[in-house]
Formats: sequence, structure tokens, C-alpha cells
Amino acid sequence: MVGVIIAAVADTSMQVSSAVHDELVAVAAQDFGGASLSEAIERLLMEHKIAKIMARYEELRADPEEWASYQAELREWDATVGDGLGDAREEYPEYNP
Repeated sequence: MVGVIIAAVADTSMQVSSAVHDELVAVAAQDFGGASLSEAIERLLMEHKIAKIMARYEELRADPEEWASYQAELREWDATVGDGLGDAREEYPEYNP
């Protein structure tokens, strides 16, 4: 076919116990709407990455000096935008205590 783009994705296999496989199948079916095992793993990995990021924010908040420094840096970057759009802090106060 002319003009068709084919994306090749390398597949691989890995050994997991039957219990882990069964649990992953259940998570894919119940929590991710019947997603494939590959997609379920991708989602779980993304959740893991987000959890690590959120944990780092909690570490920052636990140290008032570090948190103040982070907030000051954010304000500096906000000042460079100059796009005329409103401040998300004002638009979504429920997410910015």
C-alpha cells in the first residue's frame, strides 16, 4: 500500500508467577476497563512515577525553607510568561491552598 505507515513495536516476554499474572489480569479487568496486560503495566508504571513525584512535593512541603525557595522560583518563572492569561492559582483556588 502506498502512503501507509507501519509502526513496528518489539514484543518481549517475561516470566512472572501465576499469582502475579492472575492479579494483573484482575487489575486490568476491574481497574482499567479490560485493558491489555501491557496497557495495565504501563498505567501502573505511570501511577508509580506520579506517586514518586508527589512524594517529592511532600518532602519539599515538609521543609519550610525548601518549600519557600521552590515557591519563589515558581513565581520567577510565572513572571516570564507574559501571555496575558489569568493565574491558575486564582482560577483554581481549590488546588492551591
